[in-house]
Amino acid sequence: MNTSKGDGQETATDFFVSGTVTTGGKEEELIFMSMEDLTGIIGNQGPDVIECSVEMEQAELNQLVQKIAAADSSLLPQAVKRVTASQDTVLKKLQALVWIVTVIVLCIMMICVSTTMMAVVTERRKEIGLKKALGASNESVVKDFLGEGAMLGVLGGALGAGLGYLFALRVSLSVFSRTVHFLFALVPITILVSALIAVVACLIPVRKTVEIDPALVLRGE
Repeated sequence: MNTSKGDGQETATDFFVSGTVTTGGKEEELIFMSMEDLTGIIGNQGPDVIECSVEMEQAELNQLVQKIAAADSSLLPQAVKRVTASQDTVLKKLQALVWIVTVIVLCIMMICVSTTMMAVVTERRKEIGLKKALGASNESVVKDFLGEGAMLGVLGGALGAGLGYLFALRVSLSVFSRTVHFLFALVPITILVSALIAVVACLIPVRKTVEIDPALVLRGE
């Protein structure tokens, strides 16, 4: 590379290409170097272009660009849209994947809760028969088991919210090198949905308690 001095003379400076930038935009036509090397070439003149790497959402990045432009009319801030667009694409795919995994996990959870409650009802037939023999109604027995299912759903929802945040934080750090904020407002919703799904999964097994005849159970049949 040839550089010119103030007296009109030119000197040659050797630089080595350490890598290339591929963005699909005009950035591919630029040369990137350290500020020290640039100062050695152009002297104390100010640079015409300054590029900064900022990790944020595309909407936030657009707001930052508008804020810089409003603060100094001599500046022309521009966002590298190819990079931000690619990040948004990856984020949307991750969100779609998380939704699919969530639906699958909910279906598996319903099957597991239903199977577990069916085994519990079978094991506690004598207890259920004794309650009925002592005057407990079918409605009270059903409420007891649905309450147990709802409690399991609450505990599972609270545990899932914590573990889900840790998983999201790990993915965000490994993919975007950014942290995520814990949304406390979603915790009650998560717990409520988990409890409702657990109750729905318990409906079929709990219906078996209505069919239990206390006389037959107490006789050991």
